[in-house]
Amino acid sequence: MKKILLFLITVIVASACSKDENNPQKEAEVIIDKGTSIYADNNPNNDVMMQAFWWDSYTDSKINNYPSYYDFVNDKIVELSNAHIDALWLPPSSEGEGMGYHPRKLFDFNSEHGTKEQLTSLLTLMKSRKMHGIADLVINHRIGTETWTDFTEPSWPCESICKDDEGYTNPDAFGTKPCGDFDEGEGWGGARDLNHKNLDVQNGIKDYLVRLKALGFDSWRYDFVKGFPAKYIGEYNQSGSYYFSVGEYWDGNITALQTWIDNTKFTSSATMTKASAAFDFSLKYKLGDAIINKNYSVLDSNASLASIDGYGDKSITFLDNHDTGCINRTDCDNIFSKNINELTKGYVYLLTHPGIPMIWGYHYFFTDSTGSLKKAINELIVIRKELGINATSNVQVIETKNGVSGYYVAQIDSSLIVKIGDGAYTPTGNWKVIKTGTGYSIWSE
Repeated sequence: MKKILLFLITVIVASACSKDENNPQKEAEVIIDKGTSIYADNNPNNDVMMQAFWWDSYTDSKINNYPSYYDFVNDKIVELSNAHIDALWLPPSSEGEGMGYHPRKLFDFNSEHGTKEQLTSLLTLMKSRKMHGIADLVINHRIGTETWTDFTEPSWPCESICKDDEGYTNPDAFGTKPCGDFDEGEGWGGARDLNHKNLDVQNGIKDYLVRLKALGFDSWRYDFVKGFPAKYIGEYNQSGSYYFSVGEYWDGNITALQTWIDNTKFTSSATMTKASAAFDFSLKYKLGDAIINKNYSVLDSNASLASIDGYGDKSITFLDNHDTGCINRTDCDNIFSKNINELTKGYVYLLTHPGIPMIWGYHYFFTDSTGSLKKAINELIVIRKELGINATSNVQVIETKNGVSGYYVAQIDSSLIVKIGDGAYTPTGNWKVIKTGTGYSIWSE
């Protein structure tokens, strides 16, 4: 325990007297470079991820003093490496509309987020710190260059677009009529739905992954995977080496998430390959219910993918992301408020429990101007790393009690006991408090 306390002391960074340009009342932090994280081990099961962007981050006034979004992240790499963040999920890197979720030219890596050169500089710096770059792959749909359907960089024929896409059925469409197979998944009305049965599409996406790896990415985040069968995730993953893969299967049903993961074990030709992970939307919604509504019993059993044997390394646990966090957008679920205590309790759960936890960069850098949330997250990461909590750790729920005086209490491995909630609880035995705050406590032997 002395070792843990020593690390918690060293993780607190001193402050200087210079002021932050975006918040004159806040003193800017002095970031002392501690070198590559001592916990970096090239094993995703031990990783802590960060989504390093938010909606319209490239135009957000909070980073206007940087030449580009990529330069903003580049400036934060030492701080994030000091905090033992292992992998950064970056926004779609191809040229397209706005944030890039309607990609236009897949092979053009100059986007609203910055230039190809700024991106490769960022990825090179990350690699030097043994950090992993996660590319956001938007491969369900594309937009044309001049018309609805004229794809360039790479050029694909009419067979690449599903025949039931709006480009065929909408009388206002202009361009070549789609002539591919029927869509095998959910449609997306804002762009042309791609026909993954088509070899031009398959080979083009595989080429795309090669080009992304050449830039410095080594991991994949697949966008809107309900739009096409999971076997194509298996097909693209099998086409080359990668560090980690995760899909956005947006569904709160834990069985649906599990089924999608299982289906990514096979390619389009039924060859077996390594399954992808998924974002654990089931846990996200249950944490909202537990922490905000004080309904702690929802965390009793099967609360997450990680609670199912064999799925701990397939569960990316998170509180919010660019879609759900209500930053620069209104079409979001807003489960978590801006209450710092609620957010902190959420991160206490993520960073003490199995699964691969993901921190949202907006929470980390901007939600709490006092810096208390960032400080708590940094300390929780150290506890996780120092005690060896990882994606496949074991959880024993000790007790749950609903209501404003309720709580959730669990033991993780033989390493720690955590209580989340305002009710009073003290474990029996030789457990000692190593961290406590409003509505939570953590003990270790």
